[in-house]
Amino acid sequence: MPSLQSLQALDAAARHGSYTAAAGELGLTHGAISHRIRELEHRLQMRLFERKGRIMQPTREAMSVLAVARQALMTLQSVFPADADPQRARLVVGVHPALASRWLVPRLPRFESRFPEVGIEIRSTAELGDFLAPGVDVAIRYGGGRWPDVQAELLADEALFPVCTARYAERMALETPADLARCRLLRHAWQPWLPWLQAAGTSLPEPDRGLLVSDASMLIAAATAGAGVALSKRRYAQDAIAEGQLVRLFDIAVTDTNSYYAIWRSGTRPDALAASFIDWLREEFADPAGPAST
Repeated sequence: MPSLQSLQALDAAARHGSYTAAAGELGLTHGAISHRIRELEHRLQMRLFERKGRIMQPTREAMSVLAVARQALMTLQSVFPADADPQRARLVVGVHPALASRWLVPRLPRFESRFPEVGIEIRSTAELGDFLAPGVDVAIRYGGGRWPDVQAELLADEALFPVCTARYAERMALETPADLARCRLLRHAWQPWLPWLQAAGTSLPEPDRGLLVSDASMLIAAATAGAGVALSKRRYAQDAIAEGQLVRLFDIAVTDTNSYYAIWRSGTRPDALAASFIDWLREEFADPAGPAST
């Protein structure tokens, strides 16, 4: 079955003849409405809307789907009336501490400005099994996308490249990747340097000495302190680069084997609030700008 949110998007878009107006009614974005309509079109293998001037007009095939969807929505609304106290809305998000501090928390004001009635609680943990602890509505996880007892939706891939302070780059005269041979390469326990070193065409081996950390946030902190060169995820370093704390070295990046996913418990669907948060995450991961851009 399609999600309730997708059926609501279909109904609102058809009534308004506009994805933008539907987004305003449902508290979403134009992109979120478009995404949900495309999901329905993919499931049904049919075109649901056609543009007629400025109007998004339902197709003839969509009308039969709309009739059933609206009847179902009316039935559900009669059984589950709207919450009389929207101020009590609350969303609990599970996330790794490094991603929370380096990326998510600085961007949360954007979500809060769009949904001012929603209270967000961030539960950060480095333990993989605790991302969906009791009480967590939705979590963000980095990995291969296959975990037991959860459903996962791909949010974005990740790229890796070296960063350091501008002062360190100048002092070490870093002009080509081969110049890293005279640098202190900061190491992450779960993120080897070798794939990037090979992609950059160097013969340098995997570094086996120097600072080793198990947390990406500490890796960025060490690089910002001028301790050496870190191989960083783009999203972990982008704000520090934008603020001038770090510089990206060379124009070479490698795509990581892992990606970012929104996850929730198997056998369930995200409720309206969690679905809105996932839609917002999708937008933020697609936006290359930092939190100061808005």
